[in-house]
Amino acid sequence: MSWVQRYIDNVRTYLPAQLRDDVGNELYSDLQDQCDEMSDSLGRPLTDEEVLTLIAKKGHPMVVAAGYQSRRSLVSEPLFPVYLQVLKLVIAVIAVVSAIDVIAALYFEAKVNFVRAAVSWFAGVYEGAIHAFAWVTLVFFLAGGKLGYGKVLENWNPRALPKVAHGGRRIRRFDSAVEFAVTLLAMAWVNDIWRLPMAEGGLTFSPAFEAALPWLNIALGFSVLMSLIKLVSPYWTLPRLYADIALNICWLGLLVVLMSIYPPFSLVWQGGEVWQPSAGGWRAGVGIAMAITGWDLLQNLRVLLRQRAEFAAL
Repeated sequence: MSWVQRYIDNVRTYLPAQLRDDVGNELYSDLQDQCDEMSDSLGRPLTDEEVLTLIAKKGHPMVVAAGYQSRRSLVSEPLFPVYLQVLKLVIAVIAVVSAIDVIAALYFEAKVNFVRAAVSWFAGVYEGAIHAFAWVTLVFFLAGGKLGYGKVLENWNPRALPKVAHGGRRIRRFDSAVEFAVTLLAMAWVNDIWRLPMAEGGLTFSPAFEAALPWLNIALGFSVLMSLIKLVSPYWTLPRLYADIALNICWLGLLVVLMSIYPPFSLVWQGGEVWQPSAGGWRAGVGIAMAITGWDLLQNLRVLLRQRAEFAAL
């Protein structure tokens, strides 16, 4: 992968979707013209160091992306891309924490009301997002008064730029936040963390399900880690694609095993009532999880094949 293309893909990760292709093409043509002119003047192809020097003079991807977006009065132009990333991350964390709180509250309710839970989650996210917006904007507004354009990310190294895949398209943070919350709650459930507050009864796994628990915990742990990485750095690289594809394949194998297990668990309430999922309901739930995992695997394979073809053409 050429250094110019790597740089352009990194710039694209900080741009809104409607500007990503146009700005990327413009920057690529500009940098390629500069490289061609310098190569003609020297009478030889440029070395990597010479190309990296040209890229470094262009500026950090965050700063360059900020120059193609309208100026903001509260947050200085060079800080705005960083501000936007921090704000999105904080709101995503608020959404995840609020979801965990609401789902945990549902577990202990005698009569579950999903509509009220959904309203409560939206209200919590809305209130938290307002406070996050106010505080993050204030911090960056105060920082902007002391940091000029040239002082932001001025000592960056082009060699440290990651090899961004999929043309710099961003991974939706909402999807990563939902994935993080679901896998974290699933890990809490299979490890029976929610049994502790119950004075009597509890959750009992079948021997077959117990035997699959170590592998299930490993897969859940890697899923939590992968979703957290995507939440913090919402773009694909080849190592992340390979890791996510391997994780999806492992999950498909585990889900096949889980579908063959029945009954998977029993829930004994304090009154002595025993509940088990129906065979059809259990297999339908596992089947839905398999369909989602398979679709995610196919999407990742498409991105991987397209990216390998693009790298080979460079």
